[in-house]
Formats: sequence, structure tokens, C-alpha cells
Amino acid sequence: MKIISIEESPRKNKRFRVFLDDGNYYDFGLLDGHTYIDHHDKAKRDAYRARHMSSHYERHLVDNLVPSPALFSMVLLWGPSIDLDKNIKLLNYLFNKK
Repeated sequence: MKIISIEESPRKNKRFRVFLDDGNYYDFGLLDGHTYIDHHDKAKRDAYRARHMSSHYERHLVDNLVPSPALFSMVLLWGPSIDLDKNIKLLNYLFNKK
């Protein structure tokens, strides 16, 4: 599995649409939301991650690399880098390892 592109989402209140090489796509991120790639605040990133990873369902999706809005938000918007392209490369690397 691999991310082939990412663009603005046409869905109301969603920020991005990610397209995978299997033909599926996912809309994620709040349209007016501010994420780590926007504000670069590590404390806010850590709080977001702790809040969402406390959900067993979201943790399962992220830990098992299940394509979902939860996974794409966690890695692409709140991931280790403030650079969206670097986070995309990381997720593609993780998908390839899987």
C-alpha cells in the first residue's frame, strides 16, 4: 500500500483527501483545525496524541496501520515532522514494511 497523492478535500469541514494506490481515498482533518504541521507546538502535538491514543479503537487503527482518518491525522498532521511531505514518506515507508 502507498499514498499516491494528497489534496484539499471536497467534503464539508474536512481539510485533506489522501489517495492510496489501491484506489481508496480518505478525507481527514478539520478544515479549520490547527495541527502540528501548522503551529509546530510539540506540547500541543503530545496532548493530541495522548488524547487520541487513549481510545482503544483509534490506537488499534494507528498501531496496525489501518488506513483511516485516524491514522492519516495521527501520522500526517500530528507526526514527527512539521513537513507534510516528510510525514507522507514516513507513512509510505511504514506501509512498505508491513
